[in-house]
Amino acid sequence: TYYQKDAEGVTNELFMIMYPLKLRGKKIKYFMEIARDVTEYRKLIRDLQSSEKRLRAILDTATDAVLSIDENHRIILFNDAAQSIFGYSREEVLGEDLNLLIPTKYGDHRQYVHRFLERRESDIVGKTIFLTGLRKNGKEFPIELSLSFLEMANGITFTAIIRDMTVHQQLERKLLQSERLAAVGQAAAHVAHEIKNPLMIIGGFSNQIGQRLEDEKDLQKLEMILDEVRRLEGLVANLGDFTKEYRLVKRHADINSVLADVLEIMSGVCSPEKYEFKKFLSSEVAEINCDPDKLKQVFINVISNGLEAMTDGGTISISTETLPDGIEVRIVDQGSGIPEEDLEHIFEPFYTTRERGSGLGLSISYKIVEAHGGEIWADSSPGEGASFIIQLPAG
Repeated sequence: TYYQKDAEGVTNELFMIMYPLKLRGKKIKYFMEIARDVTEYRKLIRDLQSSEKRLRAILDTATDAVLSIDENHRIILFNDAAQSIFGYSREEVLGEDLNLLIPTKYGDHRQYVHRFLERRESDIVGKTIFLTGLRKNGKEFPIELSLSFLEMANGITFTAIIRDMTVHQQLERKLLQSERLAAVGQAAAHVAHEIKNPLMIIGGFSNQIGQRLEDEKDLQKLEMILDEVRRLEGLVANLGDFTKEYRLVKRHADINSVLADVLEIMSGVCSPEKYEFKKFLSSEVAEINCDPDKLKQVFINVISNGLEAMTDGGTISISTETLPDGIEVRIVDQGSGIPEEDLEHIFEPFYTTRERGSGLGLSISYKIVEAHGGEIWADSSPGEGASFIIQLPAG
């Protein structure tokens, strides 16, 4: 390759080929040189390379996953966001079937492609649909997918823009939970007010009647009445806790010390032969700005649920760890676990699977944690116990 300036001073790129000219029986005396101006050709290549780099930069800075498949359902493009969302590296997925990322049980994607190739029409091309994706770790998660196509000389390429909807769904659930709590709270406040006075009258007169009774059977029946009155009084008290607006009395507190106090209380009310508490409290956990008394109520509620789930006894593990913007408390029991259909309802008021449970303990805990700007949720597999995770901000 040579560079040459023309009469106007413009540098052109020339591709030179030299051929030797040899006459029969004589030495080479002459050479033939052919020159081709490749300036425009080289410019086109550089422009194409620059365009490819620019496109790659755009794809890899996109916050949504972008992936393309060919007519054979094989992945041919996989941007950085796709690597982050699905957990696979680009090298692991290129050339693989799309079913690696979106299992066929959530839609016959291969059939969609085949139908489009035959008819040039599809129910999903050009539309936004909601599906379930599959991460490398085997965890399923909700996705929003928009599909388009491009017809090229070597066939049709389908491109999908995929958005991870996990956080969006969590926010929707939190909003729905807050709306439910607000609606139930209004009804509960009215019910508590209507029940409180009649209960006081029933309890008061029952005590007076008890002073006059002598028959043992009648006294036993009266005691049963008083037990139920006391239970309803406890329920009304819980309703009061649930319906009131929490005014936190915040101060800097060591969450490990708060948990130590809670475990001392719980150890005093349950059998040490039947139940055991294991602590894994990180020494790196810093103080947080919180209402320690309200958080004690949360921890007692969660631990009490764990104890009740372990009818034959067992161990409850409590651990703490530092997060970038706060702390996490994890409480794990060895009970029978929480069925999947119950998991999304356990923080709803009055939702309980226990015969004499009020269904308010976890709802109250949810409200307290929410008032702190934190989050509480549960993970469980049937037969393997339950884990309650509480995350609280530092401030």
